[in-house]
Amino acid sequence: MVKNYYLSRTEQELMNILKSAEIVSIQEVVDLFPRLSKDMVKKVLSSLVRKGYLYRIEKGLYLVNEEPGRPLIKNPYQIALVLFPGYIAFSSALRLYGLIEYEPFTIFVATPGKSGKKEIGEYTIKAVALGKKAVGITLKNGIYTSTPAKTFFDCFYKPSYCGGYSEVTKALYEAEGINWDEFLSYFKRFASNSLCQRTGYILELVKMELKVDIPEEVIEYFKSRVRTWTKLVPTLPSRGKGVREWKVIDNLGKERILGWAYG
Repeated sequence: MVKNYYLSRTEQELMNILKSAEIVSIQEVVDLFPRLSKDMVKKVLSSLVRKGYLYRIEKGLYLVNEEPGRPLIKNPYQIALVLFPGYIAFSSALRLYGLIEYEPFTIFVATPGKSGKKEIGEYTIKAVALGKKAVGITLKNGIYTSTPAKTFFDCFYKPSYCGGYSEVTKALYEAEGINWDEFLSYFKRFASNSLCQRTGYILELVKMELKVDIPEEVIEYFKSRVRTWTKLVPTLPSRGKGVREWKVIDNLGKERILGWAYG
């Protein structure tokens, strides 16, 4: 059976107005069409969803399609922040700064208190609650995202959300002009000793092996936080090289951390 894409006069009027928008709410349509009751607006929107011109992303909120069918997402970062107020983080922030090459189809949002996941078209929007750590925000191309320094803090805090230490070290190699004082400030406020030890070990590896210009005082701060032994990847077995200076058990291996640099 062929799907009916015929639009009523009211639906045509609405789509002519909305064609330049990407996201629209029920209230916005009510404001645009004061001659229609809210119940009538809901009926029109539901009809447009059935015909494929709108895609319901949550209650009262719709994605506007250029043509009927599968939702075409122009700016997944904007949609992610509408669904989960916070800032773009982890691998998504690295992508916004041009520090990773691939286009992630999982968009990460850091929030103060709400975790969740929602699939929109080909994208998965994943919210990660960081509590008091959800700070360090700037506007990048009109999108709220973490600053470069905060992006790297977040990536060291939860490396699995940015592709692991291999992606972190590659991004550090590509990055320019990191505010190291800002970077350290987040560790002083929020980080455990074990997180500082893991971070310091990776930074010294990048500094020595790849000749990345990381200030010595940054390395020295992390050394001052060395306490008891910790694993580089807490979820992996303890098998690996013990690095006494950092009291870190490298259970990942330098080849997996920096292998991208040696081809």
